[in-house]
Amino acid sequence: MNVYAFLAITLSCLLTACGDRRSSSERFAQDGILIIGNNSEPQSQDPHKATAVADGKIISTLLEGLVRPAPTQDGEVLPGTAERWEHNDRADVWTFYLNPSAQWSDGTPLTAHDFEYAYKRLLHPQFAGKYAEMLYPLLRAEDFNKGRCDWEQVGVKALDKHTLQLTLSGPTPHLPRLMLHFTWFPIPKHKVEVLGGMLDRRSLWTRPENWVGNGAYVIAEHRFNDYLSVKPNPRYLRAAEVKNRGVRFLPIVNGYTETRMYMGGKLHITNNVPPEMLAYAAAECKQDFCRDPYYCTIFYRLNTSRPPLHDSRVRRALHLAINRSALVDKVVRGAGTPTVTFTPPGAGYSVSAATEPNTQAEREALARQLLAEAGFDGGKGFPVLELMTTSRDVQRVMAETIQAMWEQVLGIHVDIRSCEWTAYKSAQQNMEYDISSSSWSGDYLDPATFVELWRSGGGNNCTGWGSAACDAALESARATGDADERRAHLQRAEELMLRDLPILPLYHSERTYLRSRQHVNNWQPRLLDNFPLDAVEVKP
Repeated sequence: MNVYAFLAITLSCLLTACGDRRSSSERFAQDGILIIGNNSEPQSQDPHKATAVADGKIISTLLEGLVRPAPTQDGEVLPGTAERWEHNDRADVWTFYLNPSAQWSDGTPLTAHDFEYAYKRLLHPQFAGKYAEMLYPLLRAEDFNKGRCDWEQVGVKALDKHTLQLTLSGPTPHLPRLMLHFTWFPIPKHKVEVLGGMLDRRSLWTRPENWVGNGAYVIAEHRFNDYLSVKPNPRYLRAAEVKNRGVRFLPIVNGYTETRMYMGGKLHITNNVPPEMLAYAAAECKQDFCRDPYYCTIFYRLNTSRPPLHDSRVRRALHLAINRSALVDKVVRGAGTPTVTFTPPGAGYSVSAATEPNTQAEREALARQLLAEAGFDGGKGFPVLELMTTSRDVQRVMAETIQAMWEQVLGIHVDIRSCEWTAYKSAQQNMEYDISSSSWSGDYLDPATFVELWRSGGGNNCTGWGSAACDAALESARATGDADERRAHLQRAEELMLRDLPILPLYHSERTYLRSRQHVNNWQPRLLDNFPLDAVEVKP
């Protein structure tokens, strides 16, 4: 019996039907509290230290930037802390006018100086923020981040308490969409300075007892590996518009466990339904099962600083030997689209990969030829590499499937190392791996959020790869205000990356999850999975 059949039988024995929930979700719904699966234990609520999607979802409830996402549709931006904004003709100088009523949750007035302080902190070279490049559109931000200029030369200036002027390195008509990301949010200068100062990465200002924010919620309680709960912030600018009384985030890495908890009445919305359970969940929970487009790519990072992965022929051989259609059909169970490119479709963008054979047999023949040219004919002499994954079942099964493909096609063996989330993130950030199972979901609805990842030395590159030509194309994209020209430069940058292949693109993902239609109202699917949770109405 295969693993999927076994799981399906086990589920049918263990789980109650979706319509027959126990009292937990009912009780929380009665109290107006949304319970949502959030994949993993958050790394930090500090927007300058966080890098994971799970962290971003929590931070977006606790802090609010100059703008906020509209609950109606993708890409629409509404006033947040800023009540209005304007820009010059080139869209490279923007002025934001803060709402004079904006304040922190402790009653301290929120000013433009808090934003200036936040941007300086993230970009400061001594702070070493992994997401600092999100602010690189600001004039000389990269230079300051790399110690090449003083802060006074960066394009951030609080003109007065309620006016923030941002000068960009080039025309940036899409700036409001970028600012939906948590790296553009403010932090409470007065609180951070009391608890260690700007550059203290060990500051305790994000602890529940110390928390000060300006979002729709404040931290209520955090129990490690159990839950993090938030409650309404009475000093939020739009406190009267918040539709529920709080959110409880559950860090459930295992999709099987999460789905079982949902069917047992422990959750209102899951983070995902794993591939091996898609058919069962869709059949048992017809009304609650959701399958949405998602701005996300699943891929493998390669540590190009380690031999033999420093050789592009080896990297391309690994790339060509993967049968992506079989991977999606048998492992992902159709919850995605096979791809040999990186940026998902959407936002009016597409890119062509390097010319490759059409059939899988031809691809595999070329893979063997390239490996032989690299000195490993038939896999002889090829060192045993390690493929690092998280502890999720689908990651393990996918790794085992690709491991078998490489052994069959190339005659090489790759060991698999499964890590818990914190150890996995640390190893990837520090490049303590050979091959790393990875995913990237868009930070904002624009192809640059994917292509900019491969800038040389980028905080989330984590492959050791860089290209002066790719960097130049990215700079050209930043420098133009013409949408078509910008798109062409981004396409050129991605094509250069795909020619060298520091990564192995696998498939563009879909979001498969469960949502209680009985208890959850006003929920809209999003390409970025960034629906504002304060707009979700929870009903008994």
